[in-house]
Amino acid sequence: MIVDLHSHLAPAVDDGASSVDEALLALNALAAEGVGALVTTPHLLLPHLESAEAVLRELDRHRRAFDALAAGAAAVGGTLPALGLGQEIWAPDVTSLRRALGSPGLGLGGSSYLLVEFGFELTGDHLDVVEAVLDAGHWIVIAHPERYRYPDGLDPLETASAWRQAGAVLQMNAGSLGGHYQRSNPDSRRLAWRFIEEGIADLIATDHHAANRPVSVKEAWSLLVGAGREAEARALMVEHPGRILRNEPLGRRAAA
Repeated sequence: MIVDLHSHLAPAVDDGASSVDEALLALNALAAEGVGALVTTPHLLLPHLESAEAVLRELDRHRRAFDALAAGAAAVGGTLPALGLGQEIWAPDVTSLRRALGSPGLGLGGSSYLLVEFGFELTGDHLDVVEAVLDAGHWIVIAHPERYRYPDGLDPLETASAWRQAGAVLQMNAGSLGGHYQRSNPDSRRLAWRFIEEGIADLIATDHHAANRPVSVKEAWSLLVGAGREAEARALMVEHPGRILRNEPLGRRAAA
């Protein structure tokens, strides 16, 4: 059973699914590709939320959208993936991050893991953000590091390895393996494969947004198997994300 920990299917809260019906179409497609559990992670855009109260209001909006999706899925029945709610937290700096830490409901599917992105244009190594999450008693999953644009002087492999050594978990996007993001970042495919080859990738997720931006986990699985990496496919798409949903460590620095 594939476990998808990064998607944007909570309806009408960000640039993902615009309605419950659209989200259900995506869930059906993902179920047909072997996804058995899914956490939808609407954007929590901390630079746009200027207080802890604003963060709580946004989390409540996410929860209400998720409840509508869950009700729609229950009404349809069938073999849709089991659903959980999380967030993709845009935290480009420690100051914005601290507005969210401690908020109830924060985490992937009720776990202690936070899915964090730094912004596509990196401004530094962001190790302070990693440390702040860990010091607050959470684990941190860094979203799609292969899609970031690394400034001069910041080597992608060295930087990602430093995040991981500090205690972070690295999540690749399934579409990166087949070049899905080549237009926005021509280096994303090469980096995704390098992270896997170097053994510093921990998870693969869809980052599924909308019907006109489909992502295939089956294609990613096939590409890995075709490259002789079936064991990595199982670890990255089944075993590791399953452990995160169970709130188990992945051999990194443990949450407090």
